[in-house]
Amino acid sequence: MMKVKPIFDEALLDVYYTTQKLPKNAFELIYVDTESNDAIGPQRVIEQYCLKRVDAIFGIPYAYGLAPIARITPYWNKGVPVFTTSVKVEQFSNKQQFPLLTRLTETNALLGKLFVQMFNKYFKYDRVFYYFNEFEDPSTSIGKSDCYFTLNPIKNALSAMEKPVEFESMVFHEHSKDQAYLDEKHGQFLKRASFYARVIILCASPNTVREIMLAAHDLGMATSGEYVFINIDVSTGSHAEKPWLRSNDTTAENNEKAKKAYKALKTISLRRSDLREYQNFETRVKNRAESNYNYKAVTGKEYEMNNFISAFYDAVLLYAIALNETLKAGLDPRDGKVITSKMWNRKFKGITGEVSIDMNGDRYSDYSLLDLDEKQDKFVEVAYYSGSDNKLVKVSDFHWIGGKPPNDDPICGFV
Repeated sequence: MMKVKPIFDEALLDVYYTTQKLPKNAFELIYVDTESNDAIGPQRVIEQYCLKRVDAIFGIPYAYGLAPIARITPYWNKGVPVFTTSVKVEQFSNKQQFPLLTRLTETNALLGKLFVQMFNKYFKYDRVFYYFNEFEDPSTSIGKSDCYFTLNPIKNALSAMEKPVEFESMVFHEHSKDQAYLDEKHGQFLKRASFYARVIILCASPNTVREIMLAAHDLGMATSGEYVFINIDVSTGSHAEKPWLRSNDTTAENNEKAKKAYKALKTISLRRSDLREYQNFETRVKNRAESNYNYKAVTGKEYEMNNFISAFYDAVLLYAIALNETLKAGLDPRDGKVITSKMWNRKFKGITGEVSIDMNGDRYSDYSLLDLDEKQDKFVEVAYYSGSDNKLVKVSDFHWIGGKPPNDDPICGFV
């Protein structure tokens, strides 16, 4: 909650004074802690609605809490718009079920399209191995992890290609209490993967990806040039140029080993804006986090922005634009259906540049394909995918161990 408050503060200042879309104090912000709980969250939102305090809802960063809220708000008076900046699950594209839900984040379906183009153009492999984080208890009461929902459209898209890409997958629980057991498990599963495919697709937290790559180094898989690892890092909004580095690692040797392992790693990440305006905005938000909320003293760490937090700025601006147009047309500003109709299938200038919302209320996003450039000693963009154009554009050469990509099959075939 504390991370988003300075974003909303800055967004409202721009709405009132920079764009002048609405008069000062047009918004009253009410912050409610949903505790990331799919029972408590909807209940607390309903409580606010019963107090007649809800005209729009921003947030609900988890699918199981968002679903009931986005289903019921169309039936509240003339409807209440809902905005999310982080729920990417493909099922939320069904706007018959969620007619007033606008997503200011990328959707997982776009990742499937990206991978089809990657495998048609640059990664011409017949099989892949998925290795990803899943909840410890796979029961339906717990549900599925973000990684499951992220990878599922990729699996479906690659399997539906003219020449289908075969796959096998294994899961692990990255918050296992027995770290030694988990490290051993990574090694065992990577050995299994090595007998099935040359391409291993990962989805986990940055720390866990590092542990996996260290295990791959110990097995020789990350240094032989015979395997390529693809890390799907769209859930953290991270933009680390040196993701192998850990200041708290016990030895410099581990950092160096991790760096060698990362030469075999390609990363898919949300494309970051290099606009000076965005960088200035980031500075403004950090300053406000300290001056208004004493962020570092309270949390013990520096304020950091990511794509999901900054997208709240675009959500507020889009809502203000729609309200402005509704009022100018002499229509009811509390008619959620009218407001939503003015937000979909349009473009506007956001803090990261031009923002495109499709006719289904989902944001088109761009992705970067990154790999390690040894000369620059950092991860750099070698290609990017434009969601609105459905186009993968190469911007520099890929960096491969041994100067060439791995063969699709070993000389003697897979066992």
